[in-house]
Formats: sequence, C-alpha cells, structure tokens
Amino acid sequence: MSVGNRRSVNVLLHEETSKRYFFNLFKKKKKKIELRPGAMPPEKVREIVKQIGKGKKVNIQRVEYDGTPEEKPVTVKIVDITDEYFTGNVINVERSIKQELDDRIVFTKGGGGTIDFYYDDGDIMSIEEDVDEQIIQQRNIEELLEILDALEINEEILISYYDEEKGGVINGRGKLVEKDLNAKDFTVEFSVINDIELDKPKTIKLNLEKDIVLDIEVVL
Repeated sequence: MSVGNRRSVNVLLHEETSKRYFFNLFKKKKKKIELRPGAMPPEKVREIVKQIGKGKKVNIQRVEYDGTPEEKPVTVKIVDITDEYFTGNVINVERSIKQELDDRIVFTKGGGGTIDFYYDDGDIMSIEEDVDEQIIQQRNIEELLEILDALEINEEILISYYDEEKGGVINGRGKLVEKDLNAKDFTVEFSVINDIELDKPKTIKLNLEKDIVLDIEVVL
C-alpha cells in the first residue's frame, strides 16, 4: 500500500472513530435505579400490577426517602399498564360526592385525578387489591325484597350499597319515594351520604339485580 493510500485509510478510520464518539455523547444514559429503604424492586411492582390487571381497585403504600411509609396509602383504580409505568385513577368517594354537590369547587385535599406510577421510581412499598373489591357481597335479594315490601313510601331508611363508578361504599340516610317489587327497583331521596349533610336532597334509583345493595334498615 502506498503512503497516500495509508494516509487515506487513517483519515477514514479517524473520522469513523470521531463519529462514534460524537453520537455516544448524545445516547440516553440508562437511569440508575435507587430504591428507597423498604421499597420493592421495579420488576416486582411490574409483576404484581400485571397480575392484578386493569380495572381493579388497589391500595398503594409508598415510602419516603428515609424509609418512612407515607401517612396513608393512596387508593386508585388501575386504568392503564405499560412496561415503564401504570396509571391509576384516584379513588376518593367523599371528594366525588362533594364535587357533585358543587362542581365550582376544586378540592385538593385528599387528591383526585390520575397518577402515573413509574416502576423505576423505587418508592412503592406495597400494592394490594382493595379488600372491598374482594369481600363485598350483596345481601340476599329475597331478604331485601321482603324489607322493601314491608316499607311504606316516604318512610325514613338507612341504606348501604357499593357504587362501582366511585369505587366505594355509599352509606346514606333518606326516604323511600318509589318501589316496584316486580322489577326489583326502588328510589331513595337522600338527605345524608357518607356523613355529608346535603343542602339539596339527592334522588338515586337502584335495582337489586344490577346494583350491589348491602343493607336496608328502617330508621327507628
């Protein structure tokens, strides 16, 4: 090989090396995962979330940088799962009720909206399916029908049922305003819901076959 050719080869090798070095400067560095004391490894969190699946309500306990658990778990309904994170809709029944009563008010205490939980953040101590989702069972429909049959219209009652949209149990006080035993329908005009006094009565129609009614009692 001539001197000129060797110089050309050396120049090309130098340019190729420079290119590789230049592009390496802009390559995204792999994020270093720093687990907080007591937190689960990202792969474990990912595994648990995928096992539970979308549409489920879960309680998530996170941990501070010093290893102290956060004051209370956050309860969410899983709405999306990816390989990097999962998204949860924050469940807060009382907040939802207050928001319905006055949509002009913005509630910040107690949280709301959606949260993206990144596995690599290393701040999740535990994630468990909500107990309500597993153990809530409707009272025997025939028993509930007997109670409804014995109730008079406008009689004051206490009622407990599971609201799937809000993701929690509703405990209310009000009066029975309609009932249809054949259709298993009844309507209640609530004055109190989950210890919240309503400025205006709220009317809700329930069906014993479609809704999860836990109990109905007469106010003595």
